[in-house]
Amino acid sequence: MRLAIFLLVITAAASHARTEYRQEPVVQGGTISGRITLNGRQPIPKKIQVTKDPKICGTTREEDSWIVAEDGGVENVVVYLVNVASGKKFESSMKPMLDQRGCHYHPHVQVVPLHAALQVKSSDPILHNVHSFLNGTTVINFAMPPQAGLVLSKKLDKPGGQQLKCDVHSFMRGGVFVAENPYYAVTTSDGAFELKDVPAGTYTIATWHEEGGPLADSVTVSPSGQVTWNGKIR
Repeated sequence: MRLAIFLLVITAAASHARTEYRQEPVVQGGTISGRITLNGRQPIPKKIQVTKDPKICGTTREEDSWIVAEDGGVENVVVYLVNVASGKKFESSMKPMLDQRGCHYHPHVQVVPLHAALQVKSSDPILHNVHSFLNGTTVINFAMPPQAGLVLSKKLDKPGGQQLKCDVHSFMRGGVFVAENPYYAVTTSDGAFELKDVPAGTYTIATWHEEGGPLADSVTVSPSGQVTWNGKIR
């Protein structure tokens, strides 16, 4: 059953990738909300000994791919709708920016609209490298020297989740998700999310996490309806 649902989201994504999303007014839009929780035992964060640039990066840190609340809520999961042909506008003021600060990516996970340019900078006085992968294929590969005011830009034309890493500091990890429509959310510290102004209809709802496996399911939104959808990932 889960395999069938997974194939559903892949098929829907491939179909709608060929059709550009249309922005138009939403009348009596609904809301989808819920929580993403961990399926199984909470992972024990791996403690990392830092030997490269410890004055900036610190001497130790905990691996941060999984951030899980005591009750199992998972942070930094992208929840999104796949097969949405039209609806509300993307935020026009959105200017995606990825910073490297204290040898962390800020934000750790973010969503960028399809065909938008991601701006990349570094606030650290050391060499970094921003390297992202989409299904194992390199998308971004920027060396970031310690140069004040340096901002590099990459237009992102392929939808989906990209894992981030630094080739200089292997413990630096994160993610960028490229969205085909504005119906997405990144879960908060308790695993909660909310998708607003959803046009009435039946959609595939899916998730992406930098380490966890994806989820996919079908949801139906009625005019001005409130839908609760919860998922468990591992």
